[in-house]
Amino acid sequence: MLKGIIFDMDGVLVNSEPMHYKACCMVLEEYGIIYPYEKYKKFIGSTDKKIIEDIRSFHPFPCSDEDYISKLKEKKDTLITCDGFEGIAGTPELIKALHAAGFLLAVASSSPYEYIIRVTKALGIYHYFHQIVSGVNVPHPKPAPDVFFKTAKELRLAPSECLVIEDSKNGVKAANAAGMPCIGYYNPDSGDQDLSDAVLIIDSFESLAPSFIKKVYDSAK
Repeated sequence: MLKGIIFDMDGVLVNSEPMHYKACCMVLEEYGIIYPYEKYKKFIGSTDKKIIEDIRSFHPFPCSDEDYISKLKEKKDTLITCDGFEGIAGTPELIKALHAAGFLLAVASSSPYEYIIRVTKALGIYHYFHQIVSGVNVPHPKPAPDVFFKTAKELRLAPSECLVIEDSKNGVKAANAAGMPCIGYYNPDSGDQDLSDAVLIIDSFESLAPSFIKKVYDSAK
């Protein structure tokens, strides 16, 4: 029985992937490194440390992980101050409806915890979520299922009682590995993501109802 809905954040609740890539490039430019989007997009849905590992595989990188993440946060703060957050149309309405229908709601994101709080509060949806879980400190990031297992545990639900909404290949793979049906949201700003392993792919959240989400879950069982 469906009891919990778990949302990814970047690309699902907020259209932040273009900003993340821009901030990444701004940091790397300080070291004379050009990081093509074709490389970056493979790690959408995973963590900043996975991106650093990839950069080090082809270019000497004198910056420590901690310094890179600190610099990245500074660049993101600058961009956010200038541009704010761009929400995804239809998600606030869906979240409110799911909450009113009695589902337990959570965010499971690869972003840092403080950033998830900041985004959800800025978008006016923070108080609808029963749990906020960051993948930064789990043993293995997406596409491993760790963050989803942790989220189900925090919700006090079995993984089989949860459905995930994701926009990335890594996120869909992580949900499947956790035994959770996954709805894939096609966001053109999230790169050329292979969402084919999702039980359903959508390109809009507008007009989605809790009854529809439940039908998707039931059809996957």
